[in-house]
Amino acid sequence: MMSCRSPALVAGMMIISMCAANAQTATGNMSVSAEVTRTCTLSAAPMAFGDVSTIAVTDASSVVSLVCNGTSTVTTILVGMGANPAPPTTQRNLASGLKVVPYTLHVLEAGGADIATQGAVTLVRVGTTNSYNATLYGKIQPSTSYPMGSYSDTVILTAVYGP
Repeated sequence: MMSCRSPALVAGMMIISMCAANAQTATGNMSVSAEVTRTCTLSAAPMAFGDVSTIAVTDASSVVSLVCNGTSTVTTILVGMGANPAPPTTQRNLASGLKVVPYTLHVLEAGGADIATQGAVTLVRVGTTNSYNATLYGKIQPSTSYPMGSYSDTVILTAVYGP
């Protein structure tokens, strides 16, 4: 089979190959960088006491979780006093308007010492994951003097972790 090429096409290919043979090059450097930062998300399940007993301690609990994008050296979470503390004491209170119901937070289900102002709670790593958990336990002492109503509080939790 015979191939037929136009003279202009052949001439154009010859000019391109001659230019490529005479081409010059230049080199330079491109800087490439990245930074990996440790980020974690702290969350807690709601602590719902439900109906408060007048004859027995009312208990509730909440699992606090810290999930990181890599392994971290987790030390603690700081537990705030809530939105309704009773100064000058370190009493946490659930509030409904001006009415309050005192409660305590603990790291042991049985109770023990109340988590103090900005008290620290150690988180425990979950298996080999990048998740860390702690359970906080709440207690309301029985009383017949609590006014009827719906009470709430918000406690700020702050995670302290290292890279």
